Amino acid sequence: MFVATNQFEESVSCSSKEFYEEARYTKAKQKIKGWQDRHPKVLEAIRNMRTKKTASPEKLKVYIAFMTQRMDLLLRSSQLKPFRRLRFRIFLFMTKKLRQLCERLTPRGKRVVVGFGDWSNQDVAGIIKKSPAGPVKVFERDLARYCTVIPIAEYRTSKVHFECQRQLKNQYSQRLCRDGEIRTQKVHSVLHCLNNGCRGMTVNRDVNASRNMRRLLECKLRGQDRPLAYTRQARA
Repeated sequence: MFVATNQFEESVSCSSKEFYEEARYTKAKQKIKGWQDRHPKVLEAIRNMRTKKTASPEKLKVYIAFMTQRMDLLLRSSQLKPFRRLRFRIFLFMTKKLRQLCERLTPRGKRVVVGFGDWSNQDVAGIIKKSPAGPVKVFERDLARYCTVIPIAEYRTSKVHFECQRQLKNQYSQRLCRDGEIRTQKVHSVLHCLNNGCRGMTVNRDVNASRNMRRLLECKLRGQDRPLAYTRQARA
């Protein structure tokens, strides 16, 4: 969900998995699944539901036809009292967790300025990462009530090494795949610096990006231009 690093090089983070577990969203989904399993018609509609995430008009037409026939059934089931009560509990726990995260980043009695990445996550359903994304935009809105939030362009922040401002390279490792074959695959979370001065340093992608975001925030506050390493000209 986020990784933040302050001027003392102290990093804090919260993954989407951690957020949803502590907000009791994961347990709520399991309970809802149990309710759905006891209603065959609802279960059939959910399991056979077509995707609406398509550029094909024909596939979208199939989805609309499928949903039109089952819309009343799904709406009636979602309006039952247990569902409404559970959704309200989820809302309360998520609000509580967001408040805790905001208070964690903004100590009382201190004036805090946060540089917040401007990346717009379009993978809300978790198609790319195989898990739903955290409520980043809601978190940004709530955080603005506690401190000054300044949007920062994230371009190249995860690719450039904070120490030397050189481009990082991916690490690769041997992994056992589901089909039983061992393949060389890219390690997303770890990057490697080839600069001699860094002596082969490896860094965590998210922590390195948060340090770069802090550097860009400091430049913005001082009225300085964005460093060349974080601009599109650096690719030329």
